Amino acid sequence: MSANLDLYGIFCTVARCGSLSRAARELFVSQPAISQSMHRLEEQLGCKLFTRTSRGIALTSEGRMLYSYADKAVSLVAAAEDKINRMRTLKSGGLMIGASDTLCQYFLLPYLKRFHSQYPDVQLQVTNRTTPETVELLKVGKVDIALVNLPVNDDTLLVREVLKVQDVFVASERFAHLKGRQITLEELSREPLVLLEQASNSRKYLDDFASMNGVTLHPEIELGAHHLLVQFARIGLGVACVIREFAQDSLIKQELFEIELINPVPLRAIGLISLEGVPLSAAADKFIQIVMKSKLV
Repeated sequence: MSANLDLYGIFCTVARCGSLSRAARELFVSQPAISQSMHRLEEQLGCKLFTRTSRGIALTSEGRMLYSYADKAVSLVAAAEDKINRMRTLKSGGLMIGASDTLCQYFLLPYLKRFHSQYPDVQLQVTNRTTPETVELLKVGKVDIALVNLPVNDDTLLVREVLKVQDVFVASERFAHLKGRQITLEELSREPLVLLEQASNSRKYLDDFASMNGVTLHPEIELGAHHLLVQFARIGLGVACVIREFAQDSLIKQELFEIELINPVPLRAIGLISLEGVPLSAAADKFIQIVMKSKLV
C-alpha cells in the first residue's frame, strides 16, 4: 500500500465534507495541513483526486472510485480499533478455558462466577477434556488458558500452580477390615479398585507412584469422572482413589473413610497453564489475576 491509512482517513473526511476548511474543523487541524496531506496522497497515487469548484471541491472520477473503497476500509479499521479497545477494557470479547469436569465442578466454578460478575460483557466458553487433551487444545489455539492436573512437563507451557491436592484411597463400611490401621499399597492393590481411566493425568500420576513402589494396579472399574469414583465407593463397589479436597462432603458425613497408607501418595498440584511467550488476552490475564489473588488470600 503506497499511502498510509491516516491519509485515506483525511481523504474520506474531505470527500464527505466537500470542503478543505470544513474537513480541517472536523479533524481539528489547520487547512494548510489538510491541503498538504491531499497533495501528498495525490502524488503517491499518481492522479488528481479533487477539482476545485465555485462551491468548494469535487471528486474526480479517480477520487470517486477511491472513495467508494476507502470509506468502507476506514470505517472497518475504526470499528476494529473500537472492538479491540472494548476487548482491552473487558467490555467485549471472549475467554475460552479448558478444564476437566472434575476441576470445573470442584475448583473453577466460583472463579467463573466472580469473573462474570465483574465482566458480564465477556463471553465465557469452557471446554471439558482430560488434561492431555486440554493441553493439545491450548497448543492449537482452541482455548486461551487451561486448568490441568499437574505435573505437565512441556517447555512450551507456562505453568502457574493454584492448588495443592492429596490423592487418597477411600472406601465404605463394606471394607471395614481396612479401617483404623496402616496398610501397604501392595496389600491395597489386592482389593477391588475403582480408578480413573488411564487417559487422565491423575491416573498416570498414581500409576507412576505405584510403579516406583514395585506395585502394578489392576482396577476392576475405570471411570471418566471424579464424582463417579465417590459414588461407586459409597455403594461399596470398591476402594476408590480420589482427591481428598474434592471428596470432603462424603468423608465428613462418614459415608466413606480414608484408608491410611504406610507410604502415602505424594502431594501434587492443580495448575493454570498458557503458552510460553504468547501474550495473553486482557480477559485471560484478568481471569488469572483473580485466581492467583484468591490463592494468596
